[in-house]
Amino acid sequence: MKIQTDQITPVQQTGTAQQAKNAPATSFGDILAKEVGASQQTSATQSLPPLGGVAGLAQAMASQAVAKTTDVSSERQTVMDNVDSILNQWEKYSGQLAGGSSTQLRQAYGTLENIQAGVQKLKDEHPSLDEHSPQLSSLVNELDVMTTTEKIKFNRGDYL
Repeated sequence: MKIQTDQITPVQQTGTAQQAKNAPATSFGDILAKEVGASQQTSATQSLPPLGGVAGLAQAMASQAVAKTTDVSSERQTVMDNVDSILNQWEKYSGQLAGGSSTQLRQAYGTLENIQAGVQKLKDEHPSLDEHSPQLSSLVNELDVMTTTEKIKFNRGDYL
């Protein structure tokens, strides 16, 4: 059987097309520039969702710093101060748990009760927080859930 050129031509054309597709970029810099350009295009077209909870605290504090020059409501300022003190108590609580001795565990439980009282006071004093600042409301709810969870763990004996 004799092979004719009209039979070989389509095979050669697909071979050269595949080589062109699989040809590596000339350098690492070219590949990097192509990838960075693609990620910049996607990041420019997408908008980030608003942060909530503890992650939203940084955004809320940043907006608070900008808002100080304009008109900051006293309610929001009070809530931010209370949340800051509660977060400081959480740091104290984690340090007491890291100690591990029985006296530090007793102190940690007292700190946990102070945190729970602070969160409850915050919720009672500012019931309309969800309407005015949903991010702060979400943060306060997360603090409440974390406090309740830690209290359950403590009562169950997880830290003994």
